[in-house]
Amino acid sequence: MPRITDIGSLVQGLKGYPRTIFNRLFDIREYTGELVLPEGIRNWAGEKFGDPAAVEKQRLVKITNRVTLEGTLFNNLRGMRPLSRAGGKRLGEIIEEQRENCAFCRPREKTTADIFGRLAGNGAITAANVAKYDRWHGLIIPDEHNPLTFDSGRVAEYFALAGRWFQRVLEQAGAGGEKEPLYPFLMWNCLWPAGSSVVHGHLQVTVTGGMHYPKIEQLRRAGQAYRECFGTNYFGDLCVAHRAVGLVVETGEAWYFPSLTPVKEKETWIIMAGESALARLHRLGRAVGRVLECLRQTGTTSFNVAVYLPPPGPVPEDWEGFPLLARVVDRGDALGRTADFGGMELYAASVVSADPFTLAQRLRDSVTTGV
Repeated sequence: MPRITDIGSLVQGLKGYPRTIFNRLFDIREYTGELVLPEGIRNWAGEKFGDPAAVEKQRLVKITNRVTLEGTLFNNLRGMRPLSRAGGKRLGEIIEEQRENCAFCRPREKTTADIFGRLAGNGAITAANVAKYDRWHGLIIPDEHNPLTFDSGRVAEYFALAGRWFQRVLEQAGAGGEKEPLYPFLMWNCLWPAGSSVVHGHLQVTVTGGMHYPKIEQLRRAGQAYRECFGTNYFGDLCVAHRAVGLVVETGEAWYFPSLTPVKEKETWIIMAGESALARLHRLGRAVGRVLECLRQTGTTSFNVAVYLPPPGPVPEDWEGFPLLARVVDRGDALGRTADFGGMELYAASVVSADPFTLAQRLRDSVTTGV
């Protein structure tokens, strides 16, 4: 199985259109980071990182997306660093301790409702977010308290309920005579490293006005500029480039691939083309659930999910060719004390230890099972 450090030779072996597309999309730089290990810490380095020689000469890969300017620095040794972890209770014990006084376990009594009321689905119910960050900001609250107890079928139901909530908001806005364009967004923050303030699992749904959220609009503009320059769909070519180096898993209705420029560890993209994004949320949820099941099997205990939806109604911008897109990222050990985001991620480029090729093989083994 190839590794990210083999990416240069893999690309050199490509021919024809895939090679053209890959080089059009990605810039690859490979480096050796050298240092000197004093004798006093050589044994320690061997215990922590395996081979002291691999510490003294570290293989680094920098990949930059030329279109979106997303970029990542890969070094597998960073995943072996000694990290501080909260001691004492296990994660399962902490989750269960929160159950007794959990407001989300009694959402009809303990959570706020949207002005149009609540929507109930199979295993979940909606609520309004008590501290909104947009005018329309709701929650999808599963019946299950433990945020790590799910399967792809349950996630599909959560996404289906989100689609109904979006549709209800659009109807409410239309009945109120609103004229500005509206844009739906779905995300899921699981446990503290991912930004969740509540243990009980919950997804967040928003509808914003005027234009989409900046990072989604930035991606739309990049895709539009790409189509105008090259005459092809950016997202289709992104899949082609990842498939060319063996990172894509296809299931008939979706393309899954670990990103070559992940924002953080194990970031996986799921792309579904076609019309009626809201109607396909149920199927996208099942696909996201399969990825989350795979990540959970590899030890993930905290994650983020973001779903980019094209606007369901008329808008002034050009959204042609923009797919239904989900991005899933591992946020590390839920009990870890070291933040995975630092100055590099905020202001320069992402630094990642997980190898996309290892994840692709696990996805291939897991995602296609039962499809």
